[in-house]
Amino acid sequence: MKAQTSIENTKGQVILYKNKLEVRLTEETVWIDAHAIARIFDVDRTVIIKHIGNIYKTGELDSAATCAKIAQVAADGKTRQMNIYNLDVILSVGYRVNSKQATQFRIWATNVLRKHLIDGYTINGERLKAQQNKIYELQNAVRLLGNVALLEGVSDEAKGIVQIISEYSRALNILDDFDHQRLVSPKGTKKSKYKLTYEEARSIIEQMKKKFRDSVLVGREKDKSFQGSIGAIYQTFDGKDVYPATEDKAAHLLYFVTKNHSFVDGNKRIAAALFICFLQRNGILLGKDGHKRIDDNALVALTLMIAASKPSEKDIMIKVILNLLKE
Repeated sequence: MKAQTSIENTKGQVILYKNKLEVRLTEETVWIDAHAIARIFDVDRTVIIKHIGNIYKTGELDSAATCAKIAQVAADGKTRQMNIYNLDVILSVGYRVNSKQATQFRIWATNVLRKHLIDGYTINGERLKAQQNKIYELQNAVRLLGNVALLEGVSDEAKGIVQIISEYSRALNILDDFDHQRLVSPKGTKKSKYKLTYEEARSIIEQMKKKFRDSVLVGREKDKSFQGSIGAIYQTFDGKDVYPATEDKAAHLLYFVTKNHSFVDGNKRIAAALFICFLQRNGILLGKDGHKRIDDNALVALTLMIAASKPSEKDIMIKVILNLLKE
């Protein structure tokens, strides 16, 4: 423990490590032999070898990744192959050895870990705060660009770029709100122009089958759950609609038909087709400027996301759909 210790890296630089022992620094870790590890913890080399054997035997570490061989000149002048071990082995052994030096090592390692966690948390917190400020700055810049795009003399190409940035900014806002659990259900259209019935839903499915020349299995109902999905979007409680807004009904229609898996084949396509037909017949498929409120790629992503989601994630799935439908 009193011997001078240095770390030699691949550039030939030497770094002192508490004047303990000499180690090799390669591939972002240190490598030392069992003799050196024994000196660290002030125990016999055989104790170290025993602990290393148990570490590999129990699968705590992979020997191929943590042990290497080097040629070393012995006291008798002959060159022999010697095992060297990396930092993972040193740490694992340090938490197994029973000695005063090992106890000191564990205290030191724990303090270093605690400081790393605290400092890391502080640094990450500052980074998150800075990132949030950048998001706000981007949002303000996008709003300014939107105003510039309305001025005369701005080229069509510039307006197109501003429009793209604005659309992606909205998507990024939704993702940011999703990550921070800030998504809320926006207000929707209160009055529906069209009410979907089971018979009309079946008609839409048959038209879809003819359009895509689907097999007879597409749209074949396995049970009565499809009728239940249609009825569910119009359910009431205490005389009031459970889903009062048209967008809310549309979102739940997509969710219920996708998740209930009522058909032998074609569940996701049928759910997506009913969803867009419901939006179109209620006059809310397109925005005020004529663009699709949910484009093809978004529809595919939503349907797949719902299909892969857990039942406990229903509310957040619905909120995502409603936020994408928002004008």
